[in-house]
Amino acid sequence: MARRRRWSFWMPALEHPPILWADDLHRGRFTIGGRVLFWGVIATGTLLLGEITTLLLAAFSFGLTLLTLAWVVGWFYRPRLELRRDLGPWPSAGEIYRYSVRVKNTGRRTARNILVEERSLPPDLRPVEEPPVIDELEPGETTSVRLALWCGRRGVYELTRLQGATALPLGLLKFGQRRRVSDRLLVCPRVTPVTGLDLPAVRHYQPGGIPVASHVGDSTEFSGTRDWRQGDRVRDIHWPSSARVGRLIAREFQEEYFVRLAVVLDIGANSARAELWLEDAISLTAGLVEALARRDNIVDLFAAGPTVYQLQAGRALAHFEQLLDILACVEPGVALDAQALEEVLVHEAPRLSAVIFVMLDWEPGRAGVVQTLRRLGVAVRVICVRPGVEPTDLSPEELVSEVVVPPIPRQAEARR
Repeated sequence: MARRRRWSFWMPALEHPPILWADDLHRGRFTIGGRVLFWGVIATGTLLLGEITTLLLAAFSFGLTLLTLAWVVGWFYRPRLELRRDLGPWPSAGEIYRYSVRVKNTGRRTARNILVEERSLPPDLRPVEEPPVIDELEPGETTSVRLALWCGRRGVYELTRLQGATALPLGLLKFGQRRRVSDRLLVCPRVTPVTGLDLPAVRHYQPGGIPVASHVGDSTEFSGTRDWRQGDRVRDIHWPSSARVGRLIAREFQEEYFVRLAVVLDIGANSARAELWLEDAISLTAGLVEALARRDNIVDLFAAGPTVYQLQAGRALAHFEQLLDILACVEPGVALDAQALEEVLVHEAPRLSAVIFVMLDWEPGRAGVVQTLRRLGVAVRVICVRPGVEPTDLSPEELVSEVVVPPIPRQAEARR
């Protein structure tokens, strides 16, 4: 299912269901020659409403006759096919996604001039090229073709229908089977690199943290050896060293914790413009999480709206790809509940080295959460994605303004 979209009169044409349905029918039923002939029939038919002339009537009748003949005759050339997708790694928003479709001829006769394409696509997924053509496919034979989709926005989509058709014999209309083949396609957010971000690498030694352990059941890490003292456990004696020096040597351990950082994503978007800022914020968050996770840090991701959601990643926890999956599914909230966010962060503060805020706006509620963490001694960094708004009452190192935000590729540029 595609993400919910806030309706606007200025939204793209394909986001209106009737136009999307007409576009799917236009692409799926007509070849290029058929489209030209179809619109020629529409144009001449419209002109005939004004005044009937011999030339217009002949052109209208000729085009309509060809389309009708192609419809009737093409019915007997329909191939019987079995279609199945082989999807690869998930794409990111603004990318062209290429994947394979396996085609098997299940009929009793040779199928020729087969065109394979997606049908019933959502508006954010657009075919990039003309559908690939299989010249000939014998009964029982299987082959593969490559399809390409331009992925306009992040989200979770359902690819529901595949069509294998032929344009024979007149090359005007496509006739074939539109099979229901459902597959889930997840379009991840763009990963935006962030520069100018200096975070303190503080390790907290406190109960409830995430320890480095050499084996299950032990929350300590081996650090060295020393002379055995009264009160040391017998199991801590290092026998090879004791035999070598002639006295008891004990192993020494220490507790060690990873650097644990939090990234707070503000999803309180209550307008169509704020939703555009949210897309930039999600891209920045993806870049932050990727950079922190690859530095062997423990990363807590908080999505803060009317409700605060938390996911932890890094090391043996969830992988970065799972965080991208979560970010791809994030829906905008009505407003940010600053009090709920503050309660969650205050509870986690003793175990956090730093908190990075990715804000859509800056107002007293959001500022209060940041000030509370500062009073608790937690390092904070703030990024505000709303143009023209700069957070106040922050030191220069706490305000991150040097961020690299590459533009979203347009559909025409992506196709080139």
